[in-house]
Amino acid sequence: MRLVFKKDEDHQISVFHEVDGNQQDFSYVDMIKALINSKKLDEPHISEGFTDAEIKSIKSMVALINKEISAIKEPD
Repeated sequence: MRLVFKKDEDHQISVFHEVDGNQQDFSYVDMIKALINSKKLDEPHISEGFTDAEIKSIKSMVALINKEISAIKEPD
């Protein structure tokens, strides 16, 4: 699963998730389901218009999510 971040001309941010090349409206439930299955988020797609600080923050968030999900041990 890849998160897709878009910013419009009014600086409103929209988030979508991309699965198998298809973009869908973002849903926390769908993200959790995907994390359970894949154990990671792919590198996010960030459209134009984001500041360097915003891009760094988004990438950091994805890295932290991946770090936390990889630390979860599977039950024996």
